[in-house]
Amino acid sequence: MRAARVVVLGNAVLDHRVWVDAWPPARRRTPAARYLEDLGGGAAVAAVTVARLGGAAVFVGPRGADAAGERVAAYLDCHGVATRHLAVLPDAATGVSLIIIVPGGERLIFAYPGAGLLDDPAWAPPAALDGADALLVDSRFPRAARALAAAARARRIPVVVDLDTDTPDAWALAGAASHVIADEDLAERAGGVDALLARLDADGAWGAVTLGAAGAVHRGGRVPAFEVPATDSTGAGDVFHGAFTLALAAGRRPEDALVAASAAAAVRCETGRVPEREAVDALLGRD
Repeated sequence: MRAARVVVLGNAVLDHRVWVDAWPPARRRTPAARYLEDLGGGAAVAAVTVARLGGAAVFVGPRGADAAGERVAAYLDCHGVATRHLAVLPDAATGVSLIIIVPGGERLIFAYPGAGLLDDPAWAPPAALDGADALLVDSRFPRAARALAAAARARRIPVVVDLDTDTPDAWALAGAASHVIADEDLAERAGGVDALLARLDADGAWGAVTLGAAGAVHRGGRVPAFEVPATDSTGAGDVFHGAFTLALAAGRRPEDALVAASAAAAVRCETGRVPEREAVDALLGRD
């Protein structure tokens, strides 16, 4: 049976994570309990999620011609994500983040977004959609995302938008989507969860809002979060988006895809790693 294929367009950065035993620090020089270099960026982590859950993932996006960009490409490759559409921009700098994880699993993110990473549809050709069952985009590169979303809708491919910014470009991108997953902060800025869902519904998109430990809400009801001991919540939302889009690509109803996504995000919070399918299935079977 062919694996569902998901194309993911958006941001890829190099993460440096540091765990500390106390916060705030008592001194200017404080020992770290643990350090990890890892792949970051919403779209990149979502693409890895698709691959680790058994789907076929294709990443579309730019990186710099620098050491950080080479590390990003290596991480995508080692997880089985196709990188033929990872564009190398000679004069650009790849984004890098420092993430401090404090006791209890919460994190502080210090993000350098990179430089010269042009929002150019030229690095997002429609050919990237060949064989695709779904497209997932974030709002980091809205021009490129809108162009590829339009090409996907013309092919009747579902388009999922990770909506987390309240800008005209982001809302224009949401207007090109078949499904929109928004976050709680955006809902607050948009007049509340009900108002946001009503706006998405009026625009013709199926919508949901993620609420962290309170689960996710859609027009038909609420999907509760799975209760797990959290060690690192970094990238949990990105894992959620990747798992949701893969389930949708595999033909599942969006309401059922939310449950699978919630389980995948919970495993991420508990283990600190992008989950494999067996761990997600085990959590779904336990609940």
